[in-house]
Amino acid sequence: MTFSNSIDTPHHFFARMAGNWKGTSKLWLEPDKLTDESPIVGTIQLLLDGRFALFLYQSSIEGETQHGMFTFGFNITLEQYEASWVDSFHNSTGIMFCTGNEKENGFSVLGSYPDPSGGPDWGWRTEVELSGNKLTLTAYNITPEGDEAKATEMILTRLKK
Repeated sequence: MTFSNSIDTPHHFFARMAGNWKGTSKLWLEPDKLTDESPIVGTIQLLLDGRFALFLYQSSIEGETQHGMFTFGFNITLEQYEASWVDSFHNSTGIMFCTGNEKENGFSVLGSYPDPSGGPDWGWRTEVELSGNKLTLTAYNITPEGDEAKATEMILTRLKK
């Protein structure tokens, strides 16, 4: 299979997300208990002729500036979405790698991260949805037992050029 950026490919979906975004970022550190809500700004850039996309963003948590980077692509050989997360809050100095599948108006990827207290790894599922000029990225913590709870949500609106 060769790379194609035609209208019905995941890579065309990335092109539709390219641009500047602003909105609101929410954080839950405990299930159903909102910890913080703050403004967020970000840019999605296409890389390597649209094979990949890079979302660079800045927000804050309890008044402290936070930065993050979400890189994503679609592996045409394995027929799956692949992504990596790094940020200045959740990941410490680690890179979280994720894989997943298409969903309506977007994709969903699953990764994991180590429990800092030495227990089993936790899961992290990220759902990306684009509807017109609204982009939503919602992430869920998944306990080692499989229980899920919303952890972060970014609701963004495309900025006009």
